[in-house]
Amino acid sequence: MINHIRRPHDLGGLSDGAIEKNGHDFAYWEKQIDSIMRLVSDKERGVLTVDELRRNVEELGPDVYKSLSYYERWILALSDIFLQKGVFSVDEMGQKMSDVERNWTSDRALKKEHSSLEPIHHHDHDHDHEAPHPHQPDVEDSDATRYQVMAKAVTELLIEKAIFSADTFRQQLEKMDAKKPADGARMIARAWVDQAYKERMLADVNDAAAELGLDAGSIPIRAVENTPSVHNVIVCTLCSCYPRMLIGLPPDWYKSHAYRSRTVREPRVVLKEFGTIIPDDVEVRVHDSTADCRYMVIPMRSTGTEGLSEEALADLITRDCMIGVTVVKTP
Repeated sequence: MINHIRRPHDLGGLSDGAIEKNGHDFAYWEKQIDSIMRLVSDKERGVLTVDELRRNVEELGPDVYKSLSYYERWILALSDIFLQKGVFSVDEMGQKMSDVERNWTSDRALKKEHSSLEPIHHHDHDHDHEAPHPHQPDVEDSDATRYQVMAKAVTELLIEKAIFSADTFRQQLEKMDAKKPADGARMIARAWVDQAYKERMLADVNDAAAELGLDAGSIPIRAVENTPSVHNVIVCTLCSCYPRMLIGLPPDWYKSHAYRSRTVREPRVVLKEFGTIIPDDVEVRVHDSTADCRYMVIPMRSTGTEGLSEEALADLITRDCMIGVTVVKTP
């Protein structure tokens, strides 16, 4: 008899508490780590795979795993992989982290000095403040954490080792920021008004995205359609695999222990926490995303939308609808 050893990241079916739905805006250092992973795992570079990242996250052990945030786990695992593969050495990493930390402290001091010299800014005048004062995006208002330093150090080392260029890295950051749920919503709105397009989308989301000039990435995405008898919801019990190329970065709650563990165990209860009540005669299907396949829900078109344009329909479709935790509201 083979005993299954559950790794700390394997949360499917475990019990947990309520899902905390308040999120946060991704910090620059988190975007750095995400961009590193996208670039080193793409077909052009192939430095590592998503499975390698996952295995190294598993090796952190349950105590370390639980003590770290999502992207802290990632940068720790990525650094170990790069060291194992000889992309850079322990000495190079140590020196670069020292350099980054020293520069970070120096930049903070200069920023503080500059702020103390700025004149008092009165607000009894008419103009807006949409454009913030320019500043280095990686210079925070507090001391750098170990993982922020690691993110910057690894980025600089990979650029120095010609794994990618500084310009390519900047473009990846901009590309990530540009990915919004509106892209996926546009596809679904088209599927609602064009049956032939919906059939093509159900057959191959990536090709259907290309028809609209959208880049769905190289990882296959499968569309699952809600109907009067079936409601679909997506999860990733092992990590946070998600159709980010079409609906943007995953929300914090999607990556949380509670959502990943409870969705496969009690999907109706989880949906109820999002305000979605599924009738007893409607089947709920949970789709567990993997490194090799992502899912995207085509929600049912709401009533009272018959006269709306395709653009107006797209405005009704939210990220959470495409995950399956909510339904499209009647306008």
